[in-house]
Amino acid sequence: MKKLLQFSFLFVILILLISGWAAFCQESGSEREYKFTLKTNPLAALGGPFWVVVIPVTGEYKVYFETAVSGKTSFQLGGSYIGPSVLINLDEITKGEGGEISGVKTNGFRVQGTYKIFVSRDLKAPEGFYLGPNFSYAKASVTSRNNSADKVNGSKINVNGIIGYQLITSGGFTLDIFTGLGFVSRKFYVSGENFDASEFTTKNSVSVPLGIAFGYAF
Repeated sequence: MKKLLQFSFLFVILILLISGWAAFCQESGSEREYKFTLKTNPLAALGGPFWVVVIPVTGEYKVYFETAVSGKTSFQLGGSYIGPSVLINLDEITKGEGGEISGVKTNGFRVQGTYKIFVSRDLKAPEGFYLGPNFSYAKASVTSRNNSADKVNGSKINVNGIIGYQLITSGGFTLDIFTGLGFVSRKFYVSGENFDASEFTTKNSVSVPLGIAFGYAF
């Protein structure tokens, strides 16, 4: 828990520092017009999209590609590989415990799409303030290395309305920050005898997404 709080604090500080630096570099907007962006979020490797309470079961290794559709709209497609979290690696933690499970394999994927409507008066897509719908689907499994019958399969659907700001500097550096409100559905299927099914709760709830991505525009 202490490590998670420390990471959350550092994450907020990082966002503030990068936002200030990027805004300083851009001043009054990028001089040239861009149509595409290519971005990622390396911080997602620390945890997500599957958690047990405050413990990240997975890490996410993602990439976004965005293209302007018109002067004020764009479409963004994202793809991710879901593997072990680099913050808390369950495979390393479970090794050497002497229990029924000694090491686990984690793998999965995530796809997502976002339609952005840009509302900044003097900026064209894909730059400035925006809002729009966001949809994502993730699927992953955690399997015991000792016995493949001991497995947890999880799926997650997010439907959100988001609002954000995408900054593009004159050199093409891109910073995209967003939040919003929506719906999330999590489903888990536990098989075998050695995973505690009570720790993996299937539920639907309100979603409050918060995201950040770094990359380049061209």
